[in-house]
Parts: sequence; structure tokens; C-alpha cells
Amino acid sequence: MRFITKLVTTTVGVVCTTASAYLFIDEKKRHRVLFAATISQAPNNNNNNDIIQPDQQSLSSPIKSSDPWNWNWDGRHSDMNKTRIVRHIYLIRHGQYQTKTKVEDQKQLTELGNEQADWAGLALAESKIPFTRFIQSGLIRAVQTASIINKHIKFNRIEQDIDLNEGFPFLPEPAGRFADSVATGRIELETERMERAFRRYIHRPLTSQTEDSHELIVCHANVIRYFVCRALQIPADAWLRFNLFHCSITHLVFTSDGRVICYGIGDVGHVPQERRSLRRPNMDSCLDKLNLMARNIEQGYNNDVKGVARICFTMAIDLSKELSIDLEKHMLNFESIGEQPQELYDFQHMPNIDAEILN
Repeated sequence: MRFITKLVTTTVGVVCTTASAYLFIDEKKRHRVLFAATISQAPNNNNNNDIIQPDQQSLSSPIKSSDPWNWNWDGRHSDMNKTRIVRHIYLIRHGQYQTKTKVEDQKQLTELGNEQADWAGLALAESKIPFTRFIQSGLIRAVQTASIINKHIKFNRIEQDIDLNEGFPFLPEPAGRFADSVATGRIELETERMERAFRRYIHRPLTSQTEDSHELIVCHANVIRYFVCRALQIPADAWLRFNLFHCSITHLVFTSDGRVICYGIGDVGHVPQERRSLRRPNMDSCLDKLNLMARNIEQGYNNDVKGVARICFTMAIDLSKELSIDLEKHMLNFESIGEQPQELYDFQHMPNIDAEILN
């Protein structure tokens, strides 16, 4: 009787195990088949025979680093005290600023730039990060941005370093229009200055450091891009291949063994989509306004010169706000347009709307 019981128990166990394995395998096969069926049954909507196929021989391949990672990139490897201490560097680009002047002290933040700096400061304060150092460049737009940010984080001291000022760090590749517009001697001086700033601020934790540090640096797009390329050991001539929004945050982390980790480049999630800017205003919007203005002038509203002038004046003021220029002082009073309609604009004193190369 005991033998029969053991035999039945063993048989039931084998059957259950076999059945479970079968069901498990069948379930995997079923999902695999369904997944494959989903792929194979995906509709092919590409019926355009006019699409130009790339030349397979001319396509580029993934590029491998020509040199291995240099663990002594900051010249501090011999002093390495391997710990879990890390340095956090937050590189913040200044807010949008006035570009229609060649006087540096007049390149102050626009109304939008002030808003962007305020949002950045609010985001940094809400992060609850215990910042240990705050540095700004010597240019007014960075100083103003840092001041607005500090209203939120309330740091006790902001350092200033003119080596962090904007400049032209390296002849970029591809060079494009920059090749002929920048003197070689100037590039060498700018590279020397930015490299000096890089070595001063971008390095692994000091041997005397006993806890993580979180350092804020408010500076400029070219400086940040150069720092990122140098820190990640990317060729320095690649700095112009990416861009940064105003008041964006780039987060770099440095470990004691010489490792560099980029947690984010140009993070601008704290600024509403419609209030973000790079360098120029929304040119599509500006062109739409200019086209509408031209149509109004062309139609002439039945030769109602003053009526057309009023409409164009209003649209021009609206457009000037997008271009961040004071257009009102460059325009005549539209009440006198009837006598001299050709003088609607004082063209000799209109500001140049082309953005500067370095900004």
C-alpha cells in the first residue's frame, strides 16, 4: 500500500512538473509568435518610390575613440585618494539679453531673460541641493542672471571670474562662416583663457574634500560647450555642434578616480516651452508679421494712409518686442504720416537685427 501511494505521488508530481513546463514554454512560444506576428503584420505605408536611397558606401560608421580614456586628464591622478566623494558642477547659461549694442555693460537681460533666470533660480531652490559654491562671469548678463538666481537659493557669497567671460574657444569643425570671421591670433588667446578657467574649475574632488560638493557656475554658451567637450574628452572643435537654451542647466559629475559623468546638457525643463530662447527671436513669427504689414501697405486701405500707418505702427511695436529692440524711438508719430508717408521709418537709425556671432 505504501509503495502504491509513493508511486502515485511520484507520478502526479512528474505529470504536474511536465505540464507546468509545457505550459510555460508554450506561453513563451505564444508570446514570441504574437510578437513576431505583430512585426510581420505591421503595414508598410512607404509607397513613395521617389525617395532617394543613400549611397551605402558613403554612409558613415560609428566612430571609436582614437585614444583610450585619459585617467589623468586633470593632472591630479597621482594625488588620487580613492573615495566615494564626488564633485557636482552645474553650468548655467545666462538669460536672454539685449544684443543690439556693442557696449558690454548695455547687454543686459531682457524682460524674458529676467523671467528665465527667475525660473532657473526657483528650480534650483526647489531641488533642495546644498550648494557649496557660486561663481559668475564678469559680464553683466551673467551677473544679473546670478543675482536673480540667488534671490531663491540665498547663497552668502558669489565669486566673479572674468576668465569665464564669453569668447571664441576653438576653431570649430565644420567651421562654416566662422573660418573667415575670426582672426587666428584671437582664437589662440581665447583658447588660452578658457583652458585656464577649465583647469581652475573642472577637476576631480580635492584630496582634502570630505563630502560631496555642489558648485554653480553662471557663464556663457561657448564656455559651457567648450567645458563639456574637454571634460568628456571629446575633440574641442566639436563645441559648435550643439546649442544651449538661455538659463539651461548642464550637470557634470567628477569622481575621485578621474571618471566624468554628464547628467544632463542644456536642461531647460524649468522654463515653459513658449518662453524658451536660444539667440534669435521666433523668426517665423516675425516674418508672418512683416508679410502682413507689407500686405496692409500694398492694399492701402483705399488710400487711407493714416489708417495703414496706425496698423503698421501697432504691428511694428509688437514685432519689436519679439526682437528685443526699442522700436518706438526709431519711428515717427503716425499723426504726421499724412504729410510724409515715406518717412514712416527712420531707416538711418534702425538697429541691426542680425545677432552677433558669439552670442
